[in-house]
Amino acid sequence: MSVLLVACLPQSGRAQSVEFFGDFLYWQTTEPVDWVLNTNRLPVDQFVNYETIDFNSVPGFRVGVGREGQWGTKFYYTWLRSRAAHRASGNLTPTFLGGKLALSDAPAGTPPYFDLGQVEAAVDYNVLDWDFYKPAKSAGSLRLRPVFGLKGAWINQAFDSAFQGQWPDAALTKSVTERIRNRFWGIGPKIGLESGWNVWQGEKCKIRFTADFSTAYLLGHWTVTDVADLTTTVDSVPTMSRRLVPIAGREFGALTFQATVGIHLTCRRWSAMAGYELNDWLNQCQLFDDATGPHNNDLLLQGLTARLSFRF
Repeated sequence: MSVLLVACLPQSGRAQSVEFFGDFLYWQTTEPVDWVLNTNRLPVDQFVNYETIDFNSVPGFRVGVGREGQWGTKFYYTWLRSRAAHRASGNLTPTFLGGKLALSDAPAGTPPYFDLGQVEAAVDYNVLDWDFYKPAKSAGSLRLRPVFGLKGAWINQAFDSAFQGQWPDAALTKSVTERIRNRFWGIGPKIGLESGWNVWQGEKCKIRFTADFSTAYLLGHWTVTDVADLTTTVDSVPTMSRRLVPIAGREFGALTFQATVGIHLTCRRWSAMAGYELNDWLNQCQLFDDATGPHNNDLLLQGLTARLSFRF
């Protein structure tokens, strides 16, 4: 598809070249989501702790194709999948709304908390970019190139939590499992600026420092679901109930920012780049919890980006 898009651009008298490139990504995902309230419930030295979900850095990739000429273009796809898991013990209260509502279905007189809790979170990140630009304008060693184009994305997030509690004196156990899905897709215009400063240049190779920035405003659609199932066992007799949190689909603008700084080496037809990249997606997490109500959390992805490309 990307080769077809490149071929559809108007021809010009300027010498043409086609570039294929691939990026290795090693990014960390950050999103401030509290999944459980932990407290010792004592009047003396009482503590209240909201447990968060922390992601580790994981590998991903970006692949694309571009063409240089009187007008240049690049079309590329970015993929990353991040996972996280956490456990807690104590006097636990779910903060996600489905689990908190399910807890209220437990028999009267039982403690309003659980003993153990687990959560697993996942972010599936997919982005398409189609950039257009004129040849870079140079001022000495400095090169600037405005960029405009389109950005599309589908970003799926999942939060699966489970809690368990047991009270032998009452011959009662209870557990809850909750499944939350936060699905987003959107498309919209993009603008940016690419800059480079020549650090060294030889006969066949050159090194330059690069700093690129772009922003996009996507018409976005969110689908959010929250389902919690409670199982209560009294005298070995289980009772099950389900809570559905009614969350309507949402449509509004999604603003995102991207920035990359790095060192770029070019030798003949080959080039390589290594740098630091940051992607900030505003208002990505739209679930509900019992602590702050509706979320509008930013999704932040940042870390190492290393590129290898070939031009012919």
